Amino acid sequence: MIELVADSDEDLSVRTLAREIAAREQDVPLERATGEPYRNVYNALSQTHLSTLSDADVIIYDSERQTVAAGPNLAIALLLSNLNQAALRTLQNLEYVNPDESDS
Repeated sequence: MIELVADSDEDLSVRTLAREIAAREQDVPLERATGEPYRNVYNALSQTHLSTLSDADVIIYDSERQTVAAGPNLAIALLLSNLNQAALRTLQNLEYVNPDESDS
């Protein structure tokens, strides 16, 4: 979600965000991001994520208009998100070596 807000030059509706996220999570085209997956994302955004990110000034959430805009801390949140994703990819690519096992 942070990337979607950062990539937008204008306010995004919660519906648009939910549809974009559901499409990415389900790996389907935007027009097929409907039904239960869409509703689950929409509800999670509305009930938890939007207020949490708004409280941290990552986004500006207008609950009356149901829109989201970039907040003052969006850039640092995007940086942290990118670093976290890179770290996870690195860890996934590392081969685990058990120190108790040896070839001797």
